[in-house]
Amino acid sequence: MQAVVLACSAQAVYIGAYVLFKTATGHMSPIGGRHPLHAAGRLVRSPRWLAGVLVLLAGFALSATALVTLPVVATLPAFGLGLVLLLAVGMSGFGERPTSREWLAAIITVAAMATAALSVMPGPGDSLADALHRTGGAEAAAALPLWKAALIVVPSLALPLWMFCVRDRQVSGRHARPLTGIAYGLGAGVLLGATEVFGMGMATMLAGDHGTGVLASPHPFLFLLAGALGLGLLSIGLQRCRLTIIVTVVTVTAKTHLLLSATLLYGEPWPHDPGLFLLRTAGVGLAVLALLAFPRHERRTRTTRHGRTTRSAAPPVPGPVSPARPASLQ
Repeated sequence: MQAVVLACSAQAVYIGAYVLFKTATGHMSPIGGRHPLHAAGRLVRSPRWLAGVLVLLAGFALSATALVTLPVVATLPAFGLGLVLLLAVGMSGFGERPTSREWLAAIITVAAMATAALSVMPGPGDSLADALHRTGGAEAAAALPLWKAALIVVPSLALPLWMFCVRDRQVSGRHARPLTGIAYGLGAGVLLGATEVFGMGMATMLAGDHGTGVLASPHPFLFLLAGALGLGLLSIGLQRCRLTIIVTVVTVTAKTHLLLSATLLYGEPWPHDPGLFLLRTAGVGLAVLALLAFPRHERRTRTTRHGRTTRSAAPPVPGPVSPARPASLQ
């Protein structure tokens, strides 16, 4: 029960960190991955952004502590509760209004989390307490071979580096189509998911008999590398796009990445019962479907001569990003 409380608390702490990042980047001049040193300098000079980093690290610590004994899928319902809080903060604090398609994607997201979580129900002869308690993993984390770590790190870096070097540019003109944040969310999500994976590895080693080997393992280095790049891409996305969309996509991507990566690296148990195995697989499939359901481009908001606000499917012509512009209009 304590681990469940820690997992729920971690989600609330994460949202607090994301709000700090959003408000911090909203007062900065435009940042981008094509000038990483300039962007990093802007970020580290912001006290509010640094406070967000500390809050996010606290969330990582709470989540990793919960995952020492709790299966990954058992923490997913906490995200469903966090999504309600996220929507409330985004709509009341930032004036964001999800479209009908975005509501549909959010509903599919909750269904994915619930379906995957049902796969930890006890099988014949097992109790719920046994199903919710995971042991082991410390030995696998301590003996993690570099080739296995590379299978997680290299794909996790491919999409973000492509975003930084190729796609991270302001496009103007009559055919410009501003993104909703799906690309930024996917890129930051795989990096922050990798960060959680290696944080989980350090936590299991510290909880076991391998605490002295943590610094000699690749976990701390990979945790910092993935975390730094993930925070950079997340901050760029939060400056340009809406909080609710970015954070939802980041979390769905990160949790799916965490589940699959923990299975590969630490032997995260999958159910042997065919029905429960199907539920676990269906949860992963629904998570992918939720990401596909999110619209890729913003719809134009315009004001008619009668003062009414309407939406049009035609893309707007973007201008330079202004730090003083409300975050909900990015």
